[in-house]
Amino acid sequence: MSRARWQIGAAIALAVVAATIAGYLAWPRSSAAPYTPRDSAMRALPLYFYPATDTTQAAKAFVFFIGNDIGFWGAHQELAARLAGEGYDVVGFDVKKFYATLPGENAARERAFADSVVLMISRARRELHADSLPVIVAGHSIGAEVASWLVSHSSIPGLTGALLLAPGARGHLRVAVSDLTMSGEPEEPGSFSVAENIRAAPPAIRFAIVRGTDDRYRTADSALLVAGGARIDKWAVPWGGHSMSNIILAGPFVERAMGWLLSASGR
Repeated sequence: MSRARWQIGAAIALAVVAATIAGYLAWPRSSAAPYTPRDSAMRALPLYFYPATDTTQAAKAFVFFIGNDIGFWGAHQELAARLAGEGYDVVGFDVKKFYATLPGENAARERAFADSVVLMISRARRELHADSLPVIVAGHSIGAEVASWLVSHSSIPGLTGALLLAPGARGHLRVAVSDLTMSGEPEEPGSFSVAENIRAAPPAIRFAIVRGTDDRYRTADSALLVAGGARIDKWAVPWGGHSMSNIILAGPFVERAMGWLLSASGR
């Protein structure tokens, strides 16, 4: 490598580090859900409320953020708090807990899940006075796969886009041992293709993928990008793995993806 190319590479690396440090210093550091809903039915559900922290202006969008096979864990909570600090109303959903309440038979499970989540989103928007805001369904890993399913299998008023953090190629509406061990993609009856969900979604819906460059499921992206065509884009997080646990690195890329999703709605 020539000295000039080495210097250019070093300058880029330093810029990334500087941007990361700046993003870290700008963070709201408390990740605990800061809001208890007035609606008692909402309090009984595995939901976590993070209203936009700047109350002097309207929020940019309502984000329904689906957790993974662990739950709505620390990294998700930190990202939700960060987005709230950037002007988004965020509601986190511990989908793993909710799965235990669903029927076992696949068709009944799908109907119950879709109906329940659409109602949750409606009531959560009303709780945060976010009925007029565009809606983004987001999720990480299993949550991203479920987000793709919701977009193509339900009707969510105000839906603008889906934020898919580290999705696999396939998903299912349950948590299996193979999910926890990351030993393969689900293929059983009732499982689904994320690419097919993207292809089947309403034409106006945008999709954004945020993926770590070292994520073992990154090979799924070629099919997802083909399925989405002009209404999908991807942001790669340098040195990021599948867990997205380093939100310091991932946060700025998520924010850019969110801005792109909203640009179609004029926000």
